[in-house]
Amino acid sequence: MATPASVNRMPQAKHAIYISPQVREVERLHHDLLTEEVRGLPIEDQLDRQAQRILDAHQAGDPAVVTLITCWHPTLVCHSAVEIMNAPFTLNDARQTVAREHGFTDWADVETRGKIASDRDFELAVDTLLRGHLTRLEILLAGDPSLVCRRSHFGHRAMLLHYVGSNGVETYRQRVPINLAEITQLLILAGADVNARAEMYGGSTVLELLLTSDHPAQAGVTHKVVEVLEAAGAKRN
Repeated sequence: MATPASVNRMPQAKHAIYISPQVREVERLHHDLLTEEVRGLPIEDQLDRQAQRILDAHQAGDPAVVTLITCWHPTLVCHSAVEIMNAPFTLNDARQTVAREHGFTDWADVETRGKIASDRDFELAVDTLLRGHLTRLEILLAGDPSLVCRRSHFGHRAMLLHYVGSNGVETYRQRVPINLAEITQLLILAGADVNARAEMYGGSTVLELLLTSDHPAQAGVTHKVVEVLEAAGAKRN
């Protein structure tokens, strides 16, 4: 469904967003790879560009790659910055890192499932959510109610509500709007299933993601969002 024209005509209001220094560095590293043009490519091509960028950055000694590698590389996970920057690192290493970051098992899984492009309307809704644009998100959901139950084409298969957890999704998207509780309430009113699972960490609900994420805690919003989720029936396991 086409994006409502009113969304693009609305003024660019500023919203308070918490972004950790590490996530901000990843945003910087990938900023020109997160465009509409690149997102129109098959997912395999999108992630291959990111992998090449990570390889180049590692070879250049750019510390922005440390967060990506220590969180997502299959064998360098939890290693120190010094260990990561001194380790041998190939294009295959970069591809495995990016694959796991996006919820795929490995690069072979990307090659199998990544022949399609991203869902343009879903990706716009995710971006709108993570920018804290409550009114714009409401317009998008009203224009296409299916957005609230659609899933990302990335391997983690997250719904919009899972992005509230700021955990297990693309690193550059682990940012926290300060009005996250209001956004969560909007998604629930639009029909989001608070106990739906996505594929990160073997299967997780938004509440599980939220309670194990440092980003919402640092932003000071975890408690309010948990209250909204539990009032709507979210269950702790």
